[in-house]
Amino acid sequence: MINDISVIDNFLNPDIFSEFKKSIMNQTSWYFTENISGEEIRDPRKYYGFGFTFVEFENPDVYKKVRGSWFLQNLNNKIMKRFNFRTVLRCRSDMTTYRGEDDLILDPHIDLEGKHYTTIFYLNECDAPTIIYNEKIVYGDVKNYSGSLTEKKRVYPKENRLLVFNGNHIHTGMCPKNTSYRILINSNFK
Repeated sequence: MINDISVIDNFLNPDIFSEFKKSIMNQTSWYFTENISGEEIRDPRKYYGFGFTFVEFENPDVYKKVRGSWFLQNLNNKIMKRFNFRTVLRCRSDMTTYRGEDDLILDPHIDLEGKHYTTIFYLNECDAPTIIYNEKIVYGDVKNYSGSLTEKKRVYPKENRLLVFNGNHIHTGMCPKNTSYRILINSNFK
């Protein structure tokens, strides 16, 4: 089981991590989205990002056959075994890029409605943390909490670091200022 929030460094064997990272970094199937962490279209010059969905909510446990999916399946199997999760609900890669020197906090959100766990596996080190708020929702609109969110924890990206938390915590990420990108794998489990 996990605490409300768990952080594990060096989750994968270093050699496996190196191959995994290379596989994801060379993935050519990135898609563009105007708001990487929310549904509302905001200023697309700031809130955009890139991603690729390997496992979709509508078809859990089925990995798209693309470069890196074998590594992702093994990563998620290790996570499920370690934390006693039953199934993968969704798995995607996520990339945000440098947007200038301002601290750009992306939209607070939950990944899925319903009770679940969220994991974030970082592929590079940078100054763009994941911010987890004290407030939780199982169903409903995160916008109802705008202006009243209180920060619980910031977790900074580090290569081969796994963050696991109750997926009903409202959370978000930031854009990097000291590197050109922030890349992670975001998976959700039951």
